[in-house]
Amino acid sequence: MNQDFTPLRTYLNSLVPLNDLEWENLNELLYIQVYDKKELFLAEGKICKTVGFLLEGCFRWVKDHNGEDRTFDFATEHEFVTNYYSIVTQKPSKVNILAVEKSTLVCMDAKKLIDLFDSSYSWQKIGRYLAQHTACYFMERLEASYYETPQMRYDKLMSTSPELFLRIPHHMLANYLGMTKETLSRLRNAAR
Repeated sequence: MNQDFTPLRTYLNSLVPLNDLEWENLNELLYIQVYDKKELFLAEGKICKTVGFLLEGCFRWVKDHNGEDRTFDFATEHEFVTNYYSIVTQKPSKVNILAVEKSTLVCMDAKKLIDLFDSSYSWQKIGRYLAQHTACYFMERLEASYYETPQMRYDKLMSTSPELFLRIPHHMLANYLGMTKETLSRLRNAAR
């Protein structure tokens, strides 16, 4: 298996340039993990112990709610796959995280990564950035669920991540957007 971690290093260097020693300290923690379609990265009820950086593929965060899947989020290439809340609180995950398609992650032990954030100023800045980014992202998602219409959520997703419409089954996208498959189909047809 090719152990090329260049995309992760490029991403982290875009946040804060890491010197060779700082990178090597992370590199020692990294390994490649391949997930088949529908394979679990994290099961509901388990404490998250891993942080993944997606090299190829797609994951979704999903919960069974009264017998119906509720999709909370997706991740695609060069995004992180983890349950930050579970890592920080050490509480079991309330969602499943599973591969939508065959996917490849650069993985690392969450506790060792958090320890690494204390090892240098650069790593502290990266840790702070990732925590702030996560908090802001979830606030935006919460606000959208309260204040945006299905049309607004659809338009935003089309403008920020149009590739999802080519990769993810439409019933999952509709669920994520908080609408029926039929409503999503009407919106897509109206946009053509």
